[in-house]
Amino acid sequence: MKIIKNKNSIYLIYFAFYLSLILGFYFHEDSAGGAYQDFIYHLNIRDFFLNSNLYGLNNYLETKSVHSPIFIIFLKYLLNNGELIGRFIFLNICVISPIIFYKALKNKIKINIFYIFYLSNFFFLSPYFRSTSIWPGDENIAILFFLLSAYYYVLFKKVQLGQDQIKYMILNITFLAIASYFRPIYSIFSIFFFYEFIFKKFNVNNFLIYIFVSLFLSLPAIYYVFILNNVFFYNSLNQFNFINTLALFYTTIFFYLIPFALISFKSIKKFKINYLNLIFTIIFSILVYKFFNYPYLTGGGILFKINLFLTNNNLLFTIIFAISFYFTNQFLEINKIINLIILLTLLFFEIDGQFYMESYDPLFLICLFLFFDIKIIKDFFTNNIINKINLLFTYLFLFFCTKLTYLYLIL
Repeated sequence: MKIIKNKNSIYLIYFAFYLSLILGFYFHEDSAGGAYQDFIYHLNIRDFFLNSNLYGLNNYLETKSVHSPIFIIFLKYLLNNGELIGRFIFLNICVISPIIFYKALKNKIKINIFYIFYLSNFFFLSPYFRSTSIWPGDENIAILFFLLSAYYYVLFKKVQLGQDQIKYMILNITFLAIASYFRPIYSIFSIFFFYEFIFKKFNVNNFLIYIFVSLFLSLPAIYYVFILNNVFFYNSLNQFNFINTLALFYTTIFFYLIPFALISFKSIKKFKINYLNLIFTIIFSILVYKFFNYPYLTGGGILFKINLFLTNNNLLFTIIFAISFYFTNQFLEINKIINLIILLTLLFFEIDGQFYMESYDPLFLICLFLFFDIKIIKDFFTNNIINKINLLFTYLFLFFCTKLTYLYLIL
């Protein structure tokens, strides 16, 4: 396909996607369905900080917000020169994320860089990324710093022991810490990075540096949350239901794996039955059938919504979960420790009572391409790559259109 033969064509594609976001900005797009309401909510909390950041921080529990006060302070200064200008600046900050992803993937996979650049535009097909770019939310600013952290993780993996590796490790920790100050849950990824940096190939020097830098960067948060007792996310954690989260997590992840399954269909046909996986599938399916109870009107993910639309009972949803659980474990090859750690990290990423698909979009695809060591991604980058990217884009675009249809025509 000619698209990969001309640099300008690739840049034009990026520019076209960018213009689609500008168009969404002009028409006040909220394809996520709740980004505008969240933005208004943040604005009300921002008023708490207008006179003094210190006052807002000391009395933050009065707001009853589960979002980081750091984001609210950031929002305060972002909108200093007017809401419209601040939102437009934020949108242009967000569109840096696909470029960082491109640079990270380019360092990980040795293929034609134009394929990678084209693929990196998948961000613009995410209704959640688009909506929280147009209506500033902590999700996108945290994603940006998380991507920088992932970028230095990829560079760390490329070099041998030495000063460069230490430098990349420190930069990884630093940007993950910044992401965590905007969205505290991102700190859970430190488990994965610790395994990769330290546990996988133990080095005393790296271990001491990792612990020192991590503690140093986390001290303000530790002091604010645990010493001053500003546990603003307590109510969120208090509503955690493991069975609900497990079921909704696996059905959501499976949804995003479907296009990769179609691409790797020939390989999948060769799958042998994994009896251990099958046993766990049966056990957890029984638990889901007996105990799954998601009481909220919002959230749940697309497969859960389809179940509600069709039957609104646990039997069909249990079947959907069983298929999702078994094949997700197979596709993500959780027999490999690194893949299991990433999967568990993502599972506990959504630990409040309400489950939102946006927590994994575009986060899961970032992790899929940059972190997981699996065959379906290796298959993705062999032969007819452009057609595979087009298939992925078509799938994501259909989901985007489905979201718009549901929000603006059905609701």
